[in-house]
Amino acid sequence: MAKTIAISLFLLVFVGGCATNVYPQKQPIRPVAVYVADYGIHSSLLLPVDGGRYVEYAFGDWNFAAMNHCWPQDALGALLISFQSTLGRRYITVEPGKTEPWPAHPSPHKVQVVYASEAEVERVVKDLDARFNRDTHLVLHNSENDMDFVKDTEHYSILNNCNHLTARCLREMGCDVRGLVVLSTFSVKPVPGAAPKEFPASPPVATAARSHAATMPTAGAE
Repeated sequence: MAKTIAISLFLLVFVGGCATNVYPQKQPIRPVAVYVADYGIHSSLLLPVDGGRYVEYAFGDWNFAAMNHCWPQDALGALLISFQSTLGRRYITVEPGKTEPWPAHPSPHKVQVVYASEAEVERVVKDLDARFNRDTHLVLHNSENDMDFVKDTEHYSILNNCNHLTARCLREMGCDVRGLVVLSTFSVKPVPGAAPKEFPASPPVATAARSHAATMPTAGAE
């Protein structure tokens, strides 16, 4: 709770509550469903992979996100002077009787669907998987969110956080993303002139990014 309050106050003071609008492709080729998860402060994408699962990546500060150093001063330090970034990954299975993934621990406040071309979704998954596997001599498993974390080379800050990663991936999948990207307030807009029946209710699954965690050394989060 303390970390949420700290980050919320800091961001609301500086950027307010402006939403970032997402306009999907009008005519995606072999459309597949990608889900935008809003956790209140940070966002992520749930991307389809093999076995009917979805993969979720999280970009953040190593000490804050991976090591659970989550006091208010840690939150502000992560946003202002992060010394080490991290990329996290977890896989989510759609529950029986459900048609969409819904992460738990933590659970998002809102999940929105975006349909994108299968090939572009596959490319984003492949690129994120390659980034995750770039330096895997240590994979740290955080039991609080059931996510595996590795150290990342891209600098993390208030101007380059998880929401910026979400926006970049959406653009790479052909979406038009407009507005100030700092908070997790993405608003997916309907595709003009497209009827819902034009997109599959249960979309085909994109090629997987496969987990290598079973063959990597891991360490538990403190």
